[in-house]
Amino acid sequence: MIHKTMIASAKAVDEAEGIVEAYTNSMGVIDADGDIVEPTAFDSSIAGNLPIPVLSGHDQGKLVGKVVFAQPRHIEGDEYRLFTRMQMNMQTQAGRDAFSNVAGDYVREWSVGFNIPKDDDITHEGEDVSTVIRRIGNLDWVEVSSVIRGSSPDTSTVAAKASPITTEEKGAIPSHLTAWAEDAWDGQLMRGRIKGGAAILRASHAWVDPEGDPELKASYKYLHHHVGRNGKGGAANVRAVTTALSNLNARKTSIPETDRRGVYNHLARHLRDAGRKPSELRSAELPDHSKPYPNFHAVRVREPEDFDRFRTTTETLEGGEFDGKQIEILHGREKESGDWEIASFHLPVEEWTVDEAREWGETHGAIKFEPATGEDDSDATNDTASDTAPEVATDTAERSLRLQRAKLALYGIHKEEF
Repeated sequence: MIHKTMIASAKAVDEAEGIVEAYTNSMGVIDADGDIVEPTAFDSSIAGNLPIPVLSGHDQGKLVGKVVFAQPRHIEGDEYRLFTRMQMNMQTQAGRDAFSNVAGDYVREWSVGFNIPKDDDITHEGEDVSTVIRRIGNLDWVEVSSVIRGSSPDTSTVAAKASPITTEEKGAIPSHLTAWAEDAWDGQLMRGRIKGGAAILRASHAWVDPEGDPELKASYKYLHHHVGRNGKGGAANVRAVTTALSNLNARKTSIPETDRRGVYNHLARHLRDAGRKPSELRSAELPDHSKPYPNFHAVRVREPEDFDRFRTTTETLEGGEFDGKQIEILHGREKESGDWEIASFHLPVEEWTVDEAREWGETHGAIKFEPATGEDDSDATNDTASDTAPEVATDTAERSLRLQRAKLALYGIHKEEF
C-alpha cells in the first residue's frame, strides 16, 4: 500500500462536537516521494468508498474514526489539496485520544493510504532514474491516518469538533454535523444501496420507528444521505433534505406528532450547515376552523395557516368512479404570494360514504382526512361560515379564475360557471 503524508495544524472549535477537518493530501504538485497525484485521482474513491476508515499511524488495529466527506479544493496554480472531514469515534478511548491529540496540536500530520488499481493509472515523466516523476491518475483510497511524519507537503487541519454518537434513541434521530452535497437525488436508488444494520441506517435517516426492528430498513423514514456503492452513507443531500422537510410539513409520512420537532431539527441543521434557511415547522396544533364538520367529510391538501382568506365553490365531478357527485372546494389565498390555491375539499355525507371520501382523498393529494361527525355542531358551522367568506381582491379576480379553472380540470372537476 502507498502512503502520502502532509503536515497539519489543528484547531478545536467546539468541545461538544467530534469532527476533525483537515487537508490530508496535496495534488498537482511534486511531493516528497517525487510523485504528482492528479487532482481527480481521489474522485472515484470519494464516490464509492465513503465512509473511509481513520486509523492511528496506519495501524489497522487502531481504528479511531471515519471519513464522512472529502473534496479536492484548488489552492493556487497547479496545486490542489484534499479537504477531508473525519468523525472520531468518541465512544471509544482510542477515538477520544485521537481527537484530543489533534485538537491539542500534538499530532500535526496526516497520511492517506491507497492502492493503484491498474498499471496504466500511473505514467512516468523523464528518463533519468534519479529525477523521474510519477503521475498518479487514479487510486483506490483505503484509509487516512494521523501520523508523526509523512511525505505530502502543506497540509493543515481546518477544524476539530466533538460529537457524541448515539444509537439508543428511538423516534427522531438526533441532529449531527456532516458533509453535504447538492447533487441530483434518487431516493429509491439510495435506499436500495444500503447495506448494514442500525448504525448505517441511523446515519442516513432522520426517524426510526420505536416499535420497529432497528436493524431493518422498513423501520426508518426520511432518508436524506447519499449511499455509496459500498452500501454505506455519505454526505447529506440538500435536495433530499428540502423534500423531506416539505413532506414533514405536509404530513405525507406518518410519524407521531411528538417526533416531528426532532425530525425537523435534524433536517434543518443540514440546511443551515449548507448555508440555506430551512422553512419553518408548521404547528402540529390544528386551528379551530379545521375541526371535523357535521355534514362534510374533510379532505385537506394544504395547511390552513398558509392562507389569509378563504372562499368556497360547489362543483361537480366529471367522469370516473365518482362521476356526478358534488364536492365543495375551499380556496385559500396564500399569505406570501397572494395566489389562490385549493386548500381542502368538503364531501357532503348525502353523496359520499366515509370509505368513498377517504379513497378520493388518497388519490387527490390529501395530507389529512377527517370524516363527518354527524353531530349538529353550531361552532363548526359558524367557523365554516366565517372562514370561507368570499374575499377576492378585484385586481386578482380574473387571474384567479383562470388558475382555478385549470386546477379543477386536473382534479377532474367540472363547473360551467365559476
